[in-house]
Amino acid sequence: MVVRKSMLICLIALLIFLSSFSVQAKGDVLELGVEDAVELAFQGNLNFQIATLDWQGAEAQLERAQIVGDEDMLKEAKEEWEKAHELYTEKRNQLREQIRTSYQQLLKSEASVEHAKVAKERAASQLAMDENKYKAGLLSTLDIERAQNSLLDAEYRLERAMLDLETKRMQFNSELGLPLDQQVSLTERLLLDFVPFEFSLEECYERALQLDPGVLRAKEALQKSKDAVVLARSPFTPRVELEEAMVREEKAAIELRQAEQTLYFTIRGDFLALQNQVHNLEMAERTIKLEQQALKAEESKYAAGVLSNAQIVAQQEKLASLEEQYSDDLSLYTEARIKLLQVIGAYAEPGENHDD
Repeated sequence: MVVRKSMLICLIALLIFLSSFSVQAKGDVLELGVEDAVELAFQGNLNFQIATLDWQGAEAQLERAQIVGDEDMLKEAKEEWEKAHELYTEKRNQLREQIRTSYQQLLKSEASVEHAKVAKERAASQLAMDENKYKAGLLSTLDIERAQNSLLDAEYRLERAMLDLETKRMQFNSELGLPLDQQVSLTERLLLDFVPFEFSLEECYERALQLDPGVLRAKEALQKSKDAVVLARSPFTPRVELEEAMVREEKAAIELRQAEQTLYFTIRGDFLALQNQVHNLEMAERTIKLEQQALKAEESKYAAGVLSNAQIVAQQEKLASLEEQYSDDLSLYTEARIKLLQVIGAYAEPGENHDD
């Protein structure tokens, strides 16, 4: 039977898939790439399991209709199966996008913890240096309190970042259908690096034209209207039907041009927004490098007794804020880049080949 076969295939696929993770797992840690996470979610995500059951139920109804052989029953069952299959496919695509986004957000949270650790280490190092100077009588109590406050703030930010990371990990596990306390290691570290967008606006639009649902529907409607005109040219067809068919063809052609224009401005807006993000990231990188150099220079001046610790603490906090903001902006750029690549059919998961 169709349903039993499909369920058996799903069970075998699940067993094979889970067994593959036993090789990747080191101790209690499960190593996951993006596609690994997506495939695991297809098997364990609770919402998707419901969609799968609905689709299998419609498939069972179709199978029964095929056995009975009643034409009306078969037609109705087939229509219901097509609706269920379309919804199942939509849910599957939505889940894939959801897992990709969650994967990226989890990576971002891990990066935020690392930035917070660096900021804490800077603040702790500064306090230790200030305490030595205080003992030597070179700093006041106010200077020590300022450094202590900076360290307390850095410790709090690290604690909040770690709590946020823990929450993100539990949410990610829930989406995959894993126990909330399952330790997961994300292997696609390249998602944290800047990757340039290599397509031009014209290339993006030409690719999108081949894939956009609105344009494809408009093209299909235009072709049907053209076919209707051809049929209406028959000498046995009243002239009024031919005129109506020609009007429908003209309207379909206009609607196709409208769909193409709408798509162009959508692609153009996304492309230009992505370019703007790239510019902002480049400027942020330059700013961070300059602020890092400024901090080193000020630390040298501070060690020589030329600069106050207030200026050093302010510069450290400024640099930490810039690094965190850069991480946030890079994550937003990466997500926007991936979405545009998906729209034009040029996205492949890390480790796959791009079909350019």
